[in-house]
Amino acid sequence: MHKKTKGLLDLCRISNLPTVLSNCVGSWLIAAGAFGDLNLLVLVLGAVLFYSGGMIMNDVFDITFDNEFRPDRPIPSGIVSKQLASILTLLFMVLGFVLMMLGGAHLFWVLLLGVLIIAYNYLHKKWVHSVYIMGACRSFLYLACASAISVQIPHSVFAWCVCLGLYTAGITVVAKGESTDNVVKFYGLALLFSPALVAAYLSFNELDLHLIGVLVTGTLWLSWTIYCLCIIKGSAEGRVGRAVSYLIAGMVLIDAFAVSSHYGLYGLFFVPLLPLVIWFQTKVSGT
Repeated sequence: MHKKTKGLLDLCRISNLPTVLSNCVGSWLIAAGAFGDLNLLVLVLGAVLFYSGGMIMNDVFDITFDNEFRPDRPIPSGIVSKQLASILTLLFMVLGFVLMMLGGAHLFWVLLLGVLIIAYNYLHKKWVHSVYIMGACRSFLYLACASAISVQIPHSVFAWCVCLGLYTAGITVVAKGESTDNVVKFYGLALLFSPALVAAYLSFNELDLHLIGVLVTGTLWLSWTIYCLCIIKGSAEGRVGRAVSYLIAGMVLIDAFAVSSHYGLYGLFFVPLLPLVIWFQTKVSGT
C-alpha cells in the first residue's frame, strides 16, 4: 500500500468504521426502521464521513502532542500535510452533515453531533472531563439515526445511547494511558460495564424483552470486555493500545446486545463485525 494512502487511512481510523455501521443500523432497528430502506444507506455513508472527518480533525488538533509522544503519526512524520488534513476534515464534515440530513435525520441531532465532534477535538487535551463529550458523540449518532424514523425517539433508544456513550467515555479514559502504558483509572474501567445497567433497566420496563437474546449477546459482550481488561492488567508492551483497539471493536457487541433486547437472536448479525474490525486494525491503526 502506498505510504500516503496508508497515512490517510490511518488518519480516518478506517478500521473502526464497522462500529459506525453497527451503531447506525442498531439504532435504526431499535427505532423500528426497515432494514432495506435506502435512507439507512445514506445515513451510514453520512456517519462514516462524519466519523472520518472527526478523526482527521483529532490529529490536526494533536500535532504538538504527537510530535512528542507519537512522531510516527501521519502528520508529524510528514506523510500527510497539515493543510491536506485540514481540507479533508472540512470536506468530510460537510458531506457527512449533508448526507445525514438527506437520510432523514433531524437537523437538531445532526447539528449537535457536529458541534460535539468539534468540541471534543478542541478540548480533549485541555479538559479531563472531555471524555464524556467523546461518549456523547456516539450517543448522538444513535439519536440522529433514530430521528430519521420518528421525531418521537423511543425511550429504549435513549437508554442504549446513554450506555454506549458511557462505554465510549470509558474507552477514552483507558486510551489516555496508551502513549505511556500508564495504569488506567478505576472509574474508566467501571464505565465499560454500563451496558449491563441498561439490560437491568429494560428488564423492569420492557414487557417484550427477549431474554434469550439478551443472555446470549450480553454474555458475549461481557466476556469480551473482561478479556480486554485482562490485556490491560498484563505486562506486555503496548498492552493499553491493544486493549483500546479491542474495546472499540467491542462496540459492535453492544449493538448486538441492544438489538437482541428487541429482536432476540437477530442481534447476532452484528457479531461477525468484531473479527472484521480486529482484522482491519492489523492493517490500519484503530487509535
